[in-house]
Amino acid sequence: MENKLKEADWQETFRSLVTLATEGFKFCALANGGAAVAILAYLGDVAGRDGALPDLRCAMGSFLFGLFFCGCSMLFAYLTQLKRLNSLAEGKNTRGDWRLIVSLIFIFLSLSFFGIGSLSAVTSFR
Repeated sequence: MENKLKEADWQETFRSLVTLATEGFKFCALANGGAAVAILAYLGDVAGRDGALPDLRCAMGSFLFGLFFCGCSMLFAYLTQLKRLNSLAEGKNTRGDWRLIVSLIFIFLSLSFFGIGSLSAVTSFR
């Protein structure tokens, strides 16, 4: 009985981790992509009024790098899961795949570039 409870708890924890990872990818893509679109909309509005345009190239570049690293992270997360599935099918050990570490580094970079871009955008306004 206790073994079944542990198995059920493990499965529910695994499902919640997958959900959290999916939401993390969505956040990184939406935050970086939304910020890039917002900058373009703002610059289009200011340019239409013949106003002085702030230099937002660094912020835009940071948000685009953030999107790029989010995509890289998703790719490596997919490769990690594919390798895990193949290992399970072959009855091999599924632990310790280096692709997971790479995916985590890329998602960290995506979040970091969002922060850098946000800070750069804020300091561009005077």
